[in-house]
Amino acid sequence: MLHLFEKACVAPVKGRTLVVGSKLYPTKMVDRRKRYEDAVGVDMAEGDGVDLVLNLEEPLPDDVGKFSHIDCLSVLEHSRRPWLLAANLERLLEDGGSIFVAVPFIWRVHGYPDDYWRFTASGIRELFPNIKWKYGAYVHANISREGEILTTNIKGHQYYARTEFCAFGYK
Repeated sequence: MLHLFEKACVAPVKGRTLVVGSKLYPTKMVDRRKRYEDAVGVDMAEGDGVDLVLNLEEPLPDDVGKFSHIDCLSVLEHSRRPWLLAANLERLLEDGGSIFVAVPFIWRVHGYPDDYWRFTASGIRELFPNIKWKYGAYVHANISREGEILTTNIKGHQYYARTEFCAFGYK
């Protein structure tokens, strides 16, 4: 699902990259830092895959610096105050830098450490007012830029398919 959008739409600006939510959990064993030449992994908790422990809902230390690209996948739903996290990501992104965001729209509740939110395309645009989104799509078994969400039939009942909203843009 996500990889289809990434392959078709994401063209990160080369340079220093921030991988948000980089801690490797038993259910998340892909170290996205390895996709980038110069990457810094940030998470609220220490662990494998984490270079910098920071709560991105709080004011940032002066020495964090700027980034050419930010990779923020499956993180915002775990933030108690995603509007503060998003504002800090915009501050960390250099002018002309790129950002890739993926968030759940329809998905089961899951921890790490908790799960608070689901997002629409409009919600992501509101959270990141200074980003010029080049691509945005609801992603499930297919990619739907029109916002069409697949349904699945389980024992004669229609349910929405697991769907994420993915977006790529520039500051």
